[in-house]
Amino acid sequence: MCAKWSAVPPRTIDHYNTAALPKSDAHTARPIESRVMNFALLGDAPEVQPLLRAICATPDHQVTALYKANDSAGCCPAAVDCPSIQAVQQDATIEAVIVASESDEVLKAAREMAEAGKSLLVLPLYGQDLGVIYELSLVTADEPITLFPIWPLRQHPLVVQLRQLLDDGELGVVQYLELNRTLVPASDNKQSPFLTKSQVDRAFLADIDLLRDLGGNYSLVTTLRTGTDEALSSLTTTLACDQAPQATWMAKVDREESWQLKIAGMRSTAVLSGNPADSSLTLQADGPDFELPQQTAVDDWGPAVLASFLAARDNDTSEPKWEAIQRGMELMHATDRSLRRKRTIELFFEAHSERSNFKTQMTAIGCCLIMLTLLGVIVVLVGGQAGLPPVVMSVLRVAVFAPLGIFLLLQALYVLAKPAAPARPAATARHDSS
Repeated sequence: MCAKWSAVPPRTIDHYNTAALPKSDAHTARPIESRVMNFALLGDAPEVQPLLRAICATPDHQVTALYKANDSAGCCPAAVDCPSIQAVQQDATIEAVIVASESDEVLKAAREMAEAGKSLLVLPLYGQDLGVIYELSLVTADEPITLFPIWPLRQHPLVVQLRQLLDDGELGVVQYLELNRTLVPASDNKQSPFLTKSQVDRAFLADIDLLRDLGGNYSLVTTLRTGTDEALSSLTTTLACDQAPQATWMAKVDREESWQLKIAGMRSTAVLSGNPADSSLTLQADGPDFELPQQTAVDDWGPAVLASFLAARDNDTSEPKWEAIQRGMELMHATDRSLRRKRTIELFFEAHSERSNFKTQMTAIGCCLIMLTLLGVIVVLVGGQAGLPPVVMSVLRVAVFAPLGIFLLLQALYVLAKPAAPARPAATARHDSS
């Protein structure tokens, strides 16, 4: 007989405060202690509007400043439209900044605000500079701030339920994940029946965190396409790593948009489908040993993301980490390299810190010095054969070997650099707990 799974009850704010806690501690959880917090919004990406409504609906928090966010002004009646980004930077009452833009101006200003002690909530967008994302990860070593990636799908109740099915082993050992999207040509490309690579990358970035969250920390990327960067009919990306099930992401052109995630296990196969853009999803599972009746939910993810940010601010280690946005963007850029080189790309993830930067810089300098020292030795040998005076030869020897000696002494600074943050544990495959 097939096992049955009951529907997840509607979520309340208490659920947001306790869902991330271990089961043994859930009964002792208390509502998150809130204090008045002022937010600022930089950029006008419409995806953050549910979060803005959630902030302004609470008596303890308000969005007080906007910059280049005219379309979102209606969600924040108390907010002031700032004429310059410097006005937001100089406002000492603002404690957290929502970054919903891909412009270099906004990203650089956000980095400066983080260095000044303001927390950031960043919506991952195609076109954001990955270098700035890396730089922001270094700020937390010096400033007690929260860097929080906004991934709306993580908080959807049906995604939470699907994650619980996986953690409880209800689907059995997971064999693969498959996410299929159909996209319509961009509005500015109506004369072409094809997709562009940038349009596909935007969709991939929106989905990749869900695949990593439910699958694993993927590091192998293989991408195949039908068409060119400016005229794509379909694109398929396969993700893999040593200790997680393989995941396949596919996008193709169609007259209507659709979205479906399939997770196939030994006991049952779960299918999550719908339209993530408006948070309308349907979940069902069917298999020989487990079945889940079809459930549909439309979720306003704003309150859940706000509660998740507040929990992360209070050092709840179960909340999304900043490295999630780094890994998602690295995987997106790896698809370009895979297409260009026509092979699988392997990514090596390393926690970014002052220590890792020191190692990278010293390695580059050391390689240059070795080459210059080799050329210097040749010059000294030629000078000796030419019969140069002893004083000149002594100066040449010092000039050739002194820089290398100084460089070797500088390696002692390595132990003075700050230690890197603990690396994230390797991805683990979902398994049957029975």
